[in-house]
Parts: sequence; structure tokens; C-alpha cells
Amino acid sequence: MKHIFNDEVCRLLDSFAAAMKIQVVFYSRSGEILRRGRSFGNSAYCDLMQQKFFGSDKCVQLDKLMQQKCLDSGSVCRYRCHAGLHELIAPVRIFGQVAGFIMFGQFRTEDTPPEFISGHPEALQHFRELPLFAPEDTGSLEDMAKVLIEYITSKELVSSPEHFRYQKLQFFLEEHLTEKITLAQAAKYLCVSASTLTHFLRYEHRTSFKELLIAKRLDHAEKLLKHDPALTIAEAARLSGFNDPHYFSRLYRRKRGVTPRSHLRMADQGL
Repeated sequence: MKHIFNDEVCRLLDSFAAAMKIQVVFYSRSGEILRRGRSFGNSAYCDLMQQKFFGSDKCVQLDKLMQQKCLDSGSVCRYRCHAGLHELIAPVRIFGQVAGFIMFGQFRTEDTPPEFISGHPEALQHFRELPLFAPEDTGSLEDMAKVLIEYITSKELVSSPEHFRYQKLQFFLEEHLTEKITLAQAAKYLCVSASTLTHFLRYEHRTSFKELLIAKRLDHAEKLLKHDPALTIAEAARLSGFNDPHYFSRLYRRKRGVTPRSHLRMADQGL
């Protein structure tokens, strides 16, 4: 996934990396390195570890493992790598979806080096060159990471050019499903003209604003009925933005080919 980095987010990453003397790396959701704070590469210690002790594949595997753990938990993960260093990784969400990760890393929390490098003067020297944080201070580092990410996302300083506008539109619709949403309101929210939004949906996504809104409302009603079988059709329709339950049922049958209840029975039976 390609990303657009606002100049401000680049300055933030650079300043954070310089002030804390640590690595700050922005990864895509698939684990590709997109941006490094101050364009720092690996520390001399990590380079030596990869060249003489265990290779770079082990580091890549650990990075991917922790990114997945971070994705599953939805929160900041702090861990100690096989070289004895500590790193933080946190998800970056754009409108509810994880767009990537920020990693803060290659710092120490103890002055005692790992036992396996005790007989290697060069490794010991590079280890002691790395920034040292007291264990009790790592919580503050986590808090700083969260604040940085919240600022980046709230100010929309990073986005995916291919999906950002569509994701933002879907987010807007989901937040206002039960209201009378107009094309003009959605266009204003996206800071584009109504004609631009119409053209974007027609040629980029082969749909219209009305059809997208209907699909969102039908999907929402379907989820409500599935999770609460006691819910009536009228209640599910109202909670999804349909004031007329009969219109909802006719529309559902036209779009799905069956009634709402029939669709759920078929889903339960695996048909």
C-alpha cells in the first residue's frame, strides 16, 4: 500500500528520532518500511548482530510476528529482541482500519549486555553506544508513542491515496446511517464538490452515492438481525436508517433476491 506523508509527519518522526536518539520507522500494513525518522538505518550494534551472529532474516521474522501481535491486540506492544534490545510497535489507524505501524526501537533498558556477546569487545562497545532508558521510563515512552500516533491520525497527516477518500466516505456513512444523509453533505465532509464525488464513485467504484448508502444500510440491518434474532424487521430497518419497514423489505428483496428473514435462515443452514 502506498502512503502520502504530510511534511509535518515527516518532521515529527525526524524530531522524535533525534530527541530520543532511537529509531522511528513507519511500516505499511504488509510490513514494508515506508519512512524512517531522520533516515536512520540500523545501529552499528544491530548490523554487527546480523553480520556475525544470526543474520537479518531472524530480525525480519520477529518484526512481522510483532506486527501481527500488534494487529491482533490493537494496541502498543513492547518486546525484547534476540539481540537484547527493546522495541515498541504501535498500530496506526485511518478511519478505524489499520493502515500501518510505527516502530520505536533499538534501545536498552539495562546496562548489562547479553551474555552471548561477553567475549566480543566490538559488540560490547556498540551495545553501550545505544540509548539507555530506565525500565520505569519505558511506560512514558509508550505514552509518547500513543500521543504521537493520535496526533498524526487526528490531523490526517498520513493517508493512503488509493483508498483514503473511499474509506473516509464509508466512515462518514457508517457514522450517520440513521440520519438523512445527502450527497452534498458527504461531498462537503470530503472537501470536494458533489460532481467530483459523483464522478469518483461512478468511475472508480462503479457505484453511486445512493447505491452505496443503500448497501451500507442493508448490510447494517443484516448484521443487526443476525446478532439479535429477537429484533423485528421494523426495528432493524429503523436502526439502519429506513423509516418505512415495508420499503426496507421490498428493497432488501430486490437487492438480495429473498426477504431478510429468508436470507438469515439460508445463512444459518449454510445455503
